[in-house]
Amino acid sequence: MAPAPTANEITVREVLAKLEAEFAPVADAVENGEFALWVGSGISRQAPNLGNLIERAVDYIRERAIDPITAAAYMPALKEALVLAEVEPESVEAQYGQPFAVWPEHDAIIDRLWTKYSRVLDIRIAGTAADFILWDAIDIRQAFEHAEPPAAEHLCIAILILEGAIQSVASANWDGFIEAAVERLSNGVPAVLQVVVDPDQLRGPAGRARLLKFHGCIVHATREPLVFRRFLTGSYTQIMDWPEKAEFAAMRNAVVGLATAQKTLVLGLSIQDNNLQTLFARAKATHAWPWPCTPAAPAHIFCEDNIRQGQRDVLRLSYGDAYNDNPAAIHDATLLRAWGEKVLIALVLKLLADKLTRLMELGLTAVGKRPIADALEPLLKALRDDISDLAVPTLGAQNRADFVNQAIALWSRMLSVFRSGSLPGNPAAYETLSNSTPHLIAADQNAQAMCLGRLGVALSLLQFGRTAGLWELRQPIANAVTSGAITARASRPDGVDRPLFIVKSATDAIALKSNGAFANDNAIVVHADDTWHQMAGGGASARRVRAAPGRTGHVGETHVSLGDLLSRCSDAATLQKEFVTEMML
Repeated sequence: MAPAPTANEITVREVLAKLEAEFAPVADAVENGEFALWVGSGISRQAPNLGNLIERAVDYIRERAIDPITAAAYMPALKEALVLAEVEPESVEAQYGQPFAVWPEHDAIIDRLWTKYSRVLDIRIAGTAADFILWDAIDIRQAFEHAEPPAAEHLCIAILILEGAIQSVASANWDGFIEAAVERLSNGVPAVLQVVVDPDQLRGPAGRARLLKFHGCIVHATREPLVFRRFLTGSYTQIMDWPEKAEFAAMRNAVVGLATAQKTLVLGLSIQDNNLQTLFARAKATHAWPWPCTPAAPAHIFCEDNIRQGQRDVLRLSYGDAYNDNPAAIHDATLLRAWGEKVLIALVLKLLADKLTRLMELGLTAVGKRPIADALEPLLKALRDDISDLAVPTLGAQNRADFVNQAIALWSRMLSVFRSGSLPGNPAAYETLSNSTPHLIAADQNAQAMCLGRLGVALSLLQFGRTAGLWELRQPIANAVTSGAITARASRPDGVDRPLFIVKSATDAIALKSNGAFANDNAIVVHADDTWHQMAGGGASARRVRAAPGRTGHVGETHVSLGDLLSRCSDAATLQKEFVTEMML
């Protein structure tokens, strides 16, 4: 038996397979709002490099330690930093006058201080503020000044928030990547995310989700240092003080409440700091999580390559004596052996497919065709899995941000065309399918009134033809509306690229036509209802072809009515056959 893939080796499709098998209860619980995200620096690789920040601190101190005017205050600090790095100050004294970057010991010192970063921040300079190393020596504001765009992880978190699956995020990170992702994808709609840095913000208006930045926020601290600078928590003393300091009491209570009331999906957070472990111990004292937990999902899921010491501590704290009964079983159930980027992409793909499946079930059940929904569901999952295979880093990249950005653009294009017969007003924003969780979609009358279940039917049928080798489906060949939502091409030598549109009604098709979308006269338009079919004369087909497909390059518009097909077809096999006939690529 082949060994299980590591967190580095596993693919997004393989993560999806886990979410359909041993971690199915976890996926269902995430989709339906039972989990809070706990995020750390592992999902913010675009943040300033920790090694660079350490170098800035050491060099700042070194320059002043050799200046006779400031040596008395700074030389003890330089020696303290070197001792932390396990270097005898006297052994490198001859190099004090050289930039730290050229020291032969540079890399070794950075490596040793990496895991002692909080101790570096705790170095004190006489006559300065306690956070002097962070605020002035490192100049953390300048370090974060030119922030990179949000990564795949942050964009996926934003999607999960907009889709209603995630209502709570606890973050130890100072950066503003999650906030930037939500702002971009929500098209700048204010207050979608309630960000809490100062406990006073807990009393502010609720958003779709709440982000508890319990170690502070550099964005807020830069904008309003007099209010928010004191919340930046990074030094050893601050970390040790945090569980008891009065001004943090309200935030502590909020975070403990989160650990008590919602399950925990940990992304890029080692949970090694004592203050975090204290929070989980207090949550257990308030209301412990059970083990065994079947059929419910475990209380803690770690997206790591293995269970690390801090996470082992949390499991021991949370489960008490039950941990001793079978530690291996608890580790197996809580370790989703994949990094956060892949897990979040898989969760987004699964959530959207599951919502479309549920909407398809509701819509077809309402017209007495539930068995058709059951037969089409595997096709929708197959399409989801095929898309997941594309979730790989682009050439030369170390992450999947390009894939996620492109997927957001194509999804939003398709959904906007379906809903309104137009391209998105902001191509960088995200079109939300429904902010209801899958369990609550049955009560979401707006989502059902939008005929979104028919979108699921259309995609399933398109996947059927694709897997049968009848046609190929690709992204639009250009950004213009004339390129449709998808490019379809018959799988034969004389096949031609044709823009494909999926619309909810004739009104949207007319809007597209009036905006010149069908100007190339070879569009395929799949209608959710049968209005266009009725307008075309109510014959057996709403399709019209003006020439033999593929021979002259002039094929005319093709209109396919799902409403008509569903009224005529009693089972999935017949529906698939008739759809292929109507498509006639």
